Amino acid sequence: MLSPYRGILALPGARAFTLWGLVARLQMGLTGLSTFLLVQIEYGRYEYGGMVLAAIAVSYAVVSPQVGRLVDAFGQSRVLRWGFAVAILGRLAMIAAALTHQPVWVLVVLAPLFAAGGTQSTHTRARWTHIVPDKHALNTAFSLESSLEEVLFIAGPALATVLATQVGSWVPSAIAVVSLAIGGYAFLSLKATEPPALRRDARRRQGRDGASRALVVDGSMERVGLPPAPRGLRRYRGALRGHLLVTTPALVITTAIFATQGAVFASTDAATVAFAEELGQKQWSGVVLAVWALGSLVGGLAYGSRMWSRTLASRLLWGVTATGVGAATFILAPSMLWLGVLMFLTGLAIAPTMAVSDGVVHALIPRSRLTEGMTWTRTGMDMGVAAGAWFAGWIIDRHGSSGGFLVTSIAGLTGVAIAAVSWRYLRSRRAYEESVSRDAPLAVP
Repeated sequence: MLSPYRGILALPGARAFTLWGLVARLQMGLTGLSTFLLVQIEYGRYEYGGMVLAAIAVSYAVVSPQVGRLVDAFGQSRVLRWGFAVAILGRLAMIAAALTHQPVWVLVVLAPLFAAGGTQSTHTRARWTHIVPDKHALNTAFSLESSLEEVLFIAGPALATVLATQVGSWVPSAIAVVSLAIGGYAFLSLKATEPPALRRDARRRQGRDGASRALVVDGSMERVGLPPAPRGLRRYRGALRGHLLVTTPALVITTAIFATQGAVFASTDAATVAFAEELGQKQWSGVVLAVWALGSLVGGLAYGSRMWSRTLASRLLWGVTATGVGAATFILAPSMLWLGVLMFLTGLAIAPTMAVSDGVVHALIPRSRLTEGMTWTRTGMDMGVAAGAWFAGWIIDRHGSSGGFLVTSIAGLTGVAIAAVSWRYLRSRRAYEESVSRDAPLAVP
């Protein structure tokens, strides 16, 4: 099962940027809940924690796509060396402001600085799209990334809870800063695998060739001579002209699906802690969340180890359905043991679903705007996490853990509905296939 992963990790530079990209992403799993707990513990109000967390999520929604656009235009190193610095300073300022009990509006004002470094997961995936030799290897790479990422997103909140409540309110936030500083700049130092700034190159190739090769979204039917520009691009004017959310409706669909998944993750974290506390077993909440992460890891590795004949659209529908229906069963668990079993089974579908969603975005977005496109999906997840955490916390205070799991059920089934309604549309979309500029061919051993 692991041979496909050994193959892609044997590509020149792959292990290095995967390792340092993972270190840089430790802060992704910690930022949300660590910030929430920092503010709640220092100020004594859940409302303030939710307010600051929502401000961070909205900031990512606004700022990260713009950072992604700049990275596509000018390259990762040129943009992110400054972006990471601003993000690190913003996080340190947030810790200092909270520990000195500054007015809450000061923390809200600092929130946009968090997003200056963009979304690390998209930067790492952009490198995979640059070095892998074919779509099957890319499927494996996305599965590996999703498996590692989902572990961070699910296990990170459990770690943040333990550190903030048992060690110090500022500790998980400080670890997030250190991981971004060390991992982020080590990642940027790996110039050999950095994708080129593709926008100008893409325009030059379009002008020279006059046409491009394109595939339907599942990559099975080749067609030649299709124009590379999205249909209807010239109809849009003003600020929205050429905006990916306007020219690529499928990106709106995948972003919405990521939002529902983010709401599932955040509400499940909160409801699991509340459920364990109601049973007098709060110490087991972290273990159960870790079991969920383990299921996601196993599912992601299994998914990426084989080639799939179904279309990406169909795989997305099946994955979102398995996640959504599984999450809806959490409310039925009579004990922590049964909740762990249900979470493990549901977790098997999480990382594969994220990998398929990334595959859909990769198929529909020109390479010259890939970072920007993938950033929008992570923006959707950030918004889902913010909404899920806030609403679940609000309803748990009033109706207990069952109310939190009800939020989880609604979010999961909403994702199923979106995937079902959009399945036929996604299945019919045509996708780009653009050549990758390399100094020398890269082959999987």
